[in-house]
Amino acid sequence: MYRYINASETDRENVYKAFIKGFSDYMIRFEMNQEDFFSRFFGPDGNELDLSFVAFSGDEPVGVVLGGIRDFDGVKTMRCGALSIVPEHRGKGVSDRLLELHIETAKDRGCRQLFLEVIRGNDRAVAFYEKKGYEKIYDLHYYTLDKSEYADCLSSIENIQLKEISFSEVHSLKEQFSDIHPNWQTDFQAMEKMNDIRYCGAYEGQLLKGVVAFRDTGKIYLIWVDRRSRKRHLGSLLMNKAIEMTDSPKMHISFSNHAGLSGFVKRCGFMKDELSQYEMYRLL
Repeated sequence: MYRYINASETDRENVYKAFIKGFSDYMIRFEMNQEDFFSRFFGPDGNELDLSFVAFSGDEPVGVVLGGIRDFDGVKTMRCGALSIVPEHRGKGVSDRLLELHIETAKDRGCRQLFLEVIRGNDRAVAFYEKKGYEKIYDLHYYTLDKSEYADCLSSIENIQLKEISFSEVHSLKEQFSDIHPNWQTDFQAMEKMNDIRYCGAYEGQLLKGVVAFRDTGKIYLIWVDRRSRKRHLGSLLMNKAIEMTDSPKMHISFSNHAGLSGFVKRCGFMKDELSQYEMYRLL
């Protein structure tokens, strides 16, 4: 007999234990302590305790679903940040009930769609979510650049000035980014929660023509150039600046189904990682 408790009504340790044990045999190893777990999954990742649920067998946590709500692509969305079941308790309906609670909560909160990411090749998980009404919509790919192999030395463009800017200056241009489908982990609501992202703008006079957002880890959250200024190598100029300003030996970027951006990062020397994910949606 299983019990299901809102994660805000149990000890944080139970949430952590259910997650770590549930992913103990996952294709990606999650090796983190409890503090790091909460900092990552309940920080910029957007999950909230009162939107998450833990399954118990007796007093032992055996499953968890994490949930977070955000205005995503202009739609109020509930994202499943994780669904994990301790191996010996699988096949007993625990995942079904946790996802039911997740969906019921989304409806109660007025969400219009459900969303999640799942690793390509995890066929069991894909089949489970498809059975629950989710559809594969986007392919999310990851790219890495070894800075030691980066040869582009573009350092300036006539009439273009590069300078560091604030998050609010970037956010003011949000409506111009309509041709970019954001990742959940790299959209504006995620970036706003981080205090270590740097933003560099490319100005032509007083007009902001391009932006790159990055962390010193080498993670690029956004690279964008105004439509009317593309093919002027502003993207390369901004990429060079991000590379110059970070200490990491590698740069990383991820995005979904964007032919232009894919071609650009490949020309910069980025290599596509083996890991990729499906972005899956279900309308409510």
